[in-house]
Amino acid sequence: MIFRIDPAQARPVYQQFIDQVKYAVASGRLREGDRLSTIREVAAETRVNRNTVARAYAELEREGVIYTRAGQGSFVAGGNSGVHRARARQLLAEQIDQLLAQAHQFRFSPEDIVQLVEERLKKLNP
Repeated sequence: MIFRIDPAQARPVYQQFIDQVKYAVASGRLREGDRLSTIREVAAETRVNRNTVARAYAELEREGVIYTRAGQGSFVAGGNSGVHRARARQLLAEQIDQLLAQAHQFRFSPEDIVQLVEERLKKLNP
């Protein structure tokens, strides 16, 4: 998995790691049993302190998203597809909230927003 960290973003870096792993699991890009890159590898790739990556992995493990086997690495946990679906819904809702806030700043009406969403959906599913 390739992480994209934005130091200018308001969210802490460790939270960006967490969000990206959860998004990958929720979207199906990461599946049960998939091995994550080691903390050292992720830190080197992203040029982030290893402790920051370790904090993200520890949080993911505490939440049951991943598990760690000593000497083997960290893996995506299974058996919680309902949790993953709920998380996917939550992530999508957060993105919609951001979109709606931006649309409000641009002074789009609810009707304009619905029309735009419908247009975009038609492009996805012709």
